[in-house]
Amino acid sequence: MASHLVGGEFQVRAKGNFRYDIELHVYGDVANLVPGAQGNEDIDVAVGIFSKKTNRVVEVFRMPLVSTSSVPYINRQCVSGSISTKILKYRLEKELSPSLYGDPAGYYIVWERCCRNRDISNIMIPGNSGLLYYAEIPPVIANRQPFINSLPVFPPIPPDHLCVDELFQYSMKATDADGDQLVYSLSEPIRGHSDQALPRLTSPYPAPYPLVFWQSGYGINDQILGNPKLTINSQTGLLTVKPAFSGLFVFAITCAEYRNGVKIGEVRRDVQVLVNNCQTNKEPKITLRAPGTTRDYMEGDTLLVTDATNHCFPITFSDPDVGQTVQLKAIPVNFSGTPNISPASFKVERPNQVFTSQICWPDCNINSPNQLYKVKLVITDDACGAIGSDTLELTFRVIPKPNARPIIALQEPGNTLQLFVDKPRTFNLLSTDADNDQLEVRMIGLDFDPVAEGMQLEPVSGKGQVLSRFTWTANCTNLNRQGPYELQFIVKDNSCFSNHTDTVQVRLQVNDVPRDTVEFLPPNIFTPNGDGRNDTFVMPTLPTDNCQDTFQEIQIYSRWGTRVFQSADRQFAWDGRNVSDGVYYYHIRYGKKQYKGHVSILR
Repeated sequence: MASHLVGGEFQVRAKGNFRYDIELHVYGDVANLVPGAQGNEDIDVAVGIFSKKTNRVVEVFRMPLVSTSSVPYINRQCVSGSISTKILKYRLEKELSPSLYGDPAGYYIVWERCCRNRDISNIMIPGNSGLLYYAEIPPVIANRQPFINSLPVFPPIPPDHLCVDELFQYSMKATDADGDQLVYSLSEPIRGHSDQALPRLTSPYPAPYPLVFWQSGYGINDQILGNPKLTINSQTGLLTVKPAFSGLFVFAITCAEYRNGVKIGEVRRDVQVLVNNCQTNKEPKITLRAPGTTRDYMEGDTLLVTDATNHCFPITFSDPDVGQTVQLKAIPVNFSGTPNISPASFKVERPNQVFTSQICWPDCNINSPNQLYKVKLVITDDACGAIGSDTLELTFRVIPKPNARPIIALQEPGNTLQLFVDKPRTFNLLSTDADNDQLEVRMIGLDFDPVAEGMQLEPVSGKGQVLSRFTWTANCTNLNRQGPYELQFIVKDNSCFSNHTDTVQVRLQVNDVPRDTVEFLPPNIFTPNGDGRNDTFVMPTLPTDNCQDTFQEIQIYSRWGTRVFQSADRQFAWDGRNVSDGVYYYHIRYGKKQYKGHVSILR
């Protein structure tokens, strides 16, 4: 029997595989309860879905309360002891089976509860008037294919507090996950079947539903009287009203969604607002004076942004009303990026208090130099109801500072560097910039991909100076290339408007591992007598392997041609076991060369 309902709406979001998040937002005024009434937080709600064609119930299910929080009013001045609103969220993830929800006529989802605030001015017997939450959804399948749709989502409710004879505008523009066309209209608040005697229904009723009883002079097109009276833009969702009378008013809006010109669903929202006789709000004022000038900036003047101004200009603004907070923001008109304002907000502590701030453009905040750019400076206060504001449009031209070209240099003599297979090769490149700009260094191969070849360059960025180290270990396949590997190392500065580059070219000549130039002289005798000296036949001075010629094997034969030892390991060691003393003959095979000789065993 609590008299607390303010408004709210349904949300339905498609999750795939015919599963949907169904959510109900219930706004409650916790400051206006009937004395002695129970709390206004139902722990769950009984929601019904009905066929639009037959009004027969399809399903009734309960949704639990998942969260309770205070409404985050955009305008904090509108939060007072007489205005305290909660939002109760009920949510359930539910499957909408195609066998139940395939009727092309669609369905509607409802929940109803009593009661509204008893002090409402534009409807009769408000304290005994319930509130019905209503939305329409399309079938989940069409032409034997899933029909996926999420309902439009409204923004937060507007401030409860409006002022008599002050223009109020608020965007109710919804977002739609499916990109459907949205059309807005005023609709009549629905009273439903609940009342003080039966505030909480055990099961929802089908349509048609009783509407509220309007007070004399009010109706669907006259929900809040004024000049202008309450209207909503059908395309943008902008609410507009200049209330003529104080009081507590309810109204309802509908957001219908269309796909390919056909209406597929709608969401209805009930809203309650309080209109007071407010103290007149005086608008803040904003001015700007460029350094070195004797008069305030006037729209049409051009400001020059240079190093001499440090890319900043002073702003002066004031507000007559004590206690309000004024906020400054910059809105680009014909360019991307936003100048910085610091500080951007102040609290007014005395009448007509004057504040000073500044607007600054970072070096890279606009697209091109020497062109005219426009930005609107907007100052607003946080008065409840009609917010005061002032706007000043600035025109400015950015004069870029001179930009020195960066330099990149190889820190080795010459530009043709030698390297050998399987031996890491490193060298350094030094990139510098006299303007201390951010530098980016990259390497490109002429007719090859350096990264694919395993070449590395680190680091590749830095400010003012970058010492980049190149590293590469070539392999035998790199010998097949006709001619050297040619690389370009390019440094680019980031100076906003006129970026410069510098390039150095390096040739890398890959060489095979050099063969030994000294004569190969293996030992010709060993003494396997177990004394620990010269007990095995080894060849530590074998010719070096390279890509073209690699050790294959060694074979050792007796004087009668019997093979007594064989090994494919260039680190072999023959101990002469099981053979007698005498002369033995070895045959060493490389890929292209062969070596023959003899060795004697003497014990």
